[in-house]
Amino acid sequence: MNRKSHYTVARILHWVTACFVILNLLSGWRLGGLSLPTRETLVTLHAGVGTAIGLLMVFRWWWRRSHGLYAFPGWWRKRAVLLQLSFYPLLLIQVMTGVAQAAFIDYRVRVFGVIDYSALAPASEGLRHLFLTAHGLVGALLIVLMVLLTFLPSVVMTAITTMAMSARMIAYSTKP
Repeated sequence: MNRKSHYTVARILHWVTACFVILNLLSGWRLGGLSLPTRETLVTLHAGVGTAIGLLMVFRWWWRRSHGLYAFPGWWRKRAVLLQLSFYPLLLIQVMTGVAQAAFIDYRVRVFGVIDYSALAPASEGLRHLFLTAHGLVGALLIVLMVLLTFLPSVVMTAITTMAMSARMIAYSTKP
């Protein structure tokens, strides 16, 4: 497999993961106010997608490391790369807080019909609430980072272009 193919696989992994993350971030905010049977079903689905995100993130990290992708000199000086790399630990923390929350919930959360997260620990409303709060805070941080990564570069480039055009117009209008 050539280097271009390695990047193609990395891009596919990126977008599959991104779609799953967006799905879970959008669906997670809606779970609290639903009836218990509906909530149980959707929490199990949400947990399954979250588990897939965790597995995809570990695989993406391995793929990038084993194929030397995006490892260019001075990478730590590039803000966009640092922002992008912050997603790896945050998404893994998000998955872990979700699993911890499911472990302390008072109904069954069985992912893929095999992994019973709710059997990991006895139900505890206090601990469930603690991990629910952490899960929500990390989710909010992920949304902020996604907005920054997606929209901020466009806004900055538009501002720079507008200022450059304004400077040229002022310079042209002040010529004798």
